[in-house]
Amino acid sequence: MNTEQDSARDVGCWASLMMRLAIAALFTSAAIGKLKGGMESVRATVGYFQSAFAETWLPGSLVTMHGYLTPFIEAIIPIWLILGCRLKYAWLFTGLFMISLAFGMSVAGKYDIAAGNYNYVLMCAVGLYFSRFDCLNMDAMRRPR
Repeated sequence: MNTEQDSARDVGCWASLMMRLAIAALFTSAAIGKLKGGMESVRATVGYFQSAFAETWLPGSLVTMHGYLTPFIEAIIPIWLILGCRLKYAWLFTGLFMISLAFGMSVAGKYDIAAGNYNYVLMCAVGLYFSRFDCLNMDAMRRPR
């Protein structure tokens, strides 16, 4: 590789790390807010989901399941992204999770929240793109040089 390619790869590596840290920080704060009160906080999250989607066509059981899973998914995502193990799958999972949140908010008529969530979907797509340059993760550290 020439110096220009090395420089581009370095920029990609750092861009990937910044995306990972930014989205991990977002999900860490969201998870702490939903988990710090234990199961009572989780039930409050489920209650919010149920009330937000009560007048929609989404099945109540699906909404309840998503409500129970959300705090735990929001806690797993930052760990997965920071460690960088199977990073492409981490970005795909995170992006699909954000799409589910954005779609739900659209169905509930909360378009401002949905628009913000779709911005995070875009950030996940950028993270997925830059993951090919990432050299600061568990997978890169295990690769022979």
